[in-house]
Amino acid sequence: MGKGQQQTFKYKAVRIQQTKSSDWLVLFAASAVEIDMWSGVPQKKKIGTQETTGFQREENKTRLKEIGNFYQNEKNIIQNPLLCALRQPTWKNVIFECNDNESNDKNTVQYGYLSITTEPLEGLSLLELLKRVKKDLEQRVPELLKRQVSDNLIKNLKQRAKTQYSLQEEVDESSEEQEINESSNNHESIISLTDESHILDFWEEVAAYVSVLEEINNHWSGDKFLDYSKEAMISFLRPIVVVDGQHRLRAAIQSAQELVKGEHYKERIEKAMLDGGVSADEAQVRIEAEAARQLPVSLLMNTDPAEQVFQFVVVNQKATPIKPALLGTIVSTSLSNEELERVADRLENAGIKLEESRAVTFLARYQDSPFCGLVERGLTSDTKDRLKWNVLASIVKVFWDLKGGKLFHESVDYADQWNFYHLSESKIIDKWESEECQNAFEYWHKSDGPWRDVFISFWTTVRDKLADKDNDQAWHYWGNPKQSNIFNKTSLTILAADFFQYLCDRRIGIDNVQQVPSVVDDWLRDVNTDYFNRDWNLHGVKKDVPGIRKQWSKQWVEYRKFPRQLPRSDRYRVPLN
Repeated sequence: MGKGQQQTFKYKAVRIQQTKSSDWLVLFAASAVEIDMWSGVPQKKKIGTQETTGFQREENKTRLKEIGNFYQNEKNIIQNPLLCALRQPTWKNVIFECNDNESNDKNTVQYGYLSITTEPLEGLSLLELLKRVKKDLEQRVPELLKRQVSDNLIKNLKQRAKTQYSLQEEVDESSEEQEINESSNNHESIISLTDESHILDFWEEVAAYVSVLEEINNHWSGDKFLDYSKEAMISFLRPIVVVDGQHRLRAAIQSAQELVKGEHYKERIEKAMLDGGVSADEAQVRIEAEAARQLPVSLLMNTDPAEQVFQFVVVNQKATPIKPALLGTIVSTSLSNEELERVADRLENAGIKLEESRAVTFLARYQDSPFCGLVERGLTSDTKDRLKWNVLASIVKVFWDLKGGKLFHESVDYADQWNFYHLSESKIIDKWESEECQNAFEYWHKSDGPWRDVFISFWTTVRDKLADKDNDQAWHYWGNPKQSNIFNKTSLTILAADFFQYLCDRRIGIDNVQQVPSVVDDWLRDVNTDYFNRDWNLHGVKKDVPGIRKQWSKQWVEYRKFPRQLPRSDRYRVPLN
């Protein structure tokens, strides 16, 4: 029993069909070490510069230790099964065979054997593994087949790897024209793949690694190249996907590895080598598999990534809720649009705010968004100075839902008021009937509707006029909510609400997105651009409490309407009743 050869595992199993329209569920038990040989854990994490398309959380060392301590007592048992599913390209490697007397298709409970055949993936090169991952992504999103890898990305990889690279300085007219055409084609693909940019970005980096490794393959070999390793890629290629329970599995494997370090097991390893004529590594794995816990497994006989994400999200949201940032990231960046549509209604019915997650994720990732790279995603690569996911979500709602545009010292919802009086008069929603929407708001509110361009244009203009995106020591730095006077929930909410107040006061509709910067200029006319760039003496003051929110709101609105003199800096730390 070794990882470097094809193997077939066979287990006694029961399969159940809960309803006539549901998929089969196969229940069985297997050694934790064996499970590791035929399953992969698709984690949502960063490899290189891009996020993977996985949906599992990254390993938590504290949680692993806690479960490991629990496993030390052999009387302790884990009742929850590992939740698994089939990986689409290799589902034929997993077969359930009914017992002879269980062949009646009408039986909703059947007994038999489950066979799992694994490929010797460890024997493949990193290049071969990357090619397989690339192919799988292209099967999920066929439009990727039309894509070409960015030359700049390939160049950067080569520079990082210190490989020889020479850029052709001159191109003839035909090749230059070809580049222009390719650029145009790529632009069209980018537009069509905008909401699937997470898969596009991951595919592009994998494809770039393939391109570089193909070029230097004769001069390089190894299990890892820059940020990509064989182990990471193999987890995406195993025939079975672990949907939930990775910590229980990993802790059981680690416990088995610790257990076989004892003298008793050392003797068994030596005996296996002598009697079986196997290598030390293979004997080690065999004894670890025998010593490891038998873990219960619930295998969903379904190959759809959408169903797998649905199961993961619902299980974790209902049992052990995960943070909104990671939940939103997983829901909106693990699937293609087509895959997501298949489970959209079910996710919404399960209480998962799918459309909100997609909207926030887009604005947190889209390069032209002023919030790109500045919002937490729930990944371990997040830095502590990012805007909270739910804060951006609340700001998004003001523009998207046209709700929540209230100044903290007032009660009027100016976004709602603008919607009531001025949205229908705005030319930016003129196409609502031709787009077969029920009304102007439905058109505005589409996931890629006018609200999104208005949102991006508004905040980009505000950032450029009132903040500093480069100097992280400035009081008006566009980042680090704990330090910044502007880049925090309270100030961002005030600015959004006051903008809609201005639109209502002046009875202004929005005819096109190009109009937004000029409207913002008028709104901020004569406002000192250093309004937020002062020390407000906030040491020990919580920004997001009612009294402080009201004070900041009152100070801003009164100053913006009559910007003759900046408010005193010491006022911002005094709560307003």
